[in-house]
Amino acid sequence: METVFAEEGDYFTFSTVFERDPGIYEASVLFERKMDHARTLVPAIRHKISATFLSRDEAMQTALRYARDSARSGEVGL
Repeated sequence: METVFAEEGDYFTFSTVFERDPGIYEASVLFERKMDHARTLVPAIRHKISATFLSRDEAMQTALRYARDSARSGEVGL
C-alpha cells in the first residue's frame, strides 16, 4: 500500500493505492478539512475510485487528480 499526502484548497488529502490482486490496483482518497484540525476528533470521508488499474502509477495519478478536482469543486461530502 502507498499513500501520498497533499494540501488541496481547504482540505488535506491522502491518496492511497493498494494491490488487490497481482497486477490489479485500486485507489481511494481520504479528505479532511484543514479547519477541523483544531479539534481532537477530526471527521474525514473516504472516496473509493470505482475503476481498477494495471499499474500502481496510473492508480496514484488518478487518485491525485480526483483529490485535486474534488477539493476544487467542493464536492467532498464533509
